[in-house]
Amino acid sequence: MKLFVGAKSLVVREGKVLVIREAEYDEGTNIGKWDVPGGRIEVEEPILEGLKREVKEEVGLDISPKEVLGVFETFPTIKGEPCHIIRVYYRSEAHSGEVLLSGDHDMYEWIDPKQYTKREFVSDIEEMIRKIAETL
Repeated sequence: MKLFVGAKSLVVREGKVLVIREAEYDEGTNIGKWDVPGGRIEVEEPILEGLKREVKEEVGLDISPKEVLGVFETFPTIKGEPCHIIRVYYRSEAHSGEVLLSGDHDMYEWIDPKQYTKREFVSDIEEMIRKIAETL
């Protein structure tokens, strides 16, 4: 079993949170579900540097990570191999710029965390959105 550490960002701008929908791609395990930007940290990469890199790669934004919102783990199968993924969620502020999606995602929205509509989210996301709503 492979172990991965991931860093995810609830990117906040003007009181709204950025959510992205996973497209069909090679390592996709949540196709069609809504998530937040972030991904796997590379070996010997500091977690906050990896978070900034992943957000830039996935949505084209520069961010300033703030506090940790939560830590979760999952046990998906990726390309037929069982994996253990530990994800650390951060609240981050977005600097100016347009969202530019990578090929891993096909849609994005800035949602109001206090009044977001129900959609199919990746397992931990709704809880993290509720935490953001409590702070705004």
